[in-house]
Amino acid sequence: MGYYEKLPIVVEAITFTELVQHGKLQNKDLAIHELPWSFDYKGYPITHERDDCYIIPTLEGSVFFTPSDMLLTGIEGEIYPCKIDIFNKTYKKI
Repeated sequence: MGYYEKLPIVVEAITFTELVQHGKLQNKDLAIHELPWSFDYKGYPITHERDDCYIIPTLEGSVFFTPSDMLLTGIEGEIYPCKIDIFNKTYKKI
């Protein structure tokens, strides 16, 4: 057993609102409440689940992404959501 410190890495992160805006630039077929139905983000297909949720493909399978999450791009280009409170405790803006 031992203690380990996370290596300092830089990740890109966007909010739910920023992801919606990105989707609107790609897809003019909007769902109810002016949300894009489906679109690509960094080569990954993003799908509308409901007005406050998208389905995000991750290395661990498909997961929900909501306004209470940040969407991160990892060091291998993978994307995954992280709860905003955990994000704020783990990362600082540079």
